[in-house]
Amino acid sequence: MSAGGPGSDGLHPEARERIARAIHARYLENQRTRKPATDPAMQPWDELAEALKESNRAQAGDIARKLAAIGYRLNATGGPPPLALTGEQVERLAVLEHERWVAERQAAGWTLGPVKDVERRVTPYLVDWAELAEEIREYDREAVREIPALLASAGLKVEPA
Repeated sequence: MSAGGPGSDGLHPEARERIARAIHARYLENQRTRKPATDPAMQPWDELAEALKESNRAQAGDIARKLAAIGYRLNATGGPPPLALTGEQVERLAVLEHERWVAERQAAGWTLGPVKDVERRVTPYLVDWAELAEEIREYDREAVREIPALLASAGLKVEPA
């Protein structure tokens, strides 16, 4: 990653990369008992396919937009203690995360199908939030619950907008 100022998402490239790596590490931790080690997404960062690394980077870069949706912004110079998300905020951000993920997958050529097939880029999860099984919704909730800790790992805090 090159040095430089913040991108349009408010993150310096180094911070985005640290957050992306932390997102993936937490994903591995959360999915270890749910997915086989042979799943392409379950590989260590250094062995992860570039498209999956980019997905983590996109998720990191979208955090500021999600925070703005609940009335907060990033602060790189200190500020209040880490944000404690309410249940309602987690739910709202999880919906936004699912919408981001759907758009990302569709842009990459994924299509809707009854069974997930990574090689053919088919997934049953390219549906609206209301149509998702509760277990799949929880994946998005887990991702957004981690936002305060992910930002703290990059030296960032959240404050009211």
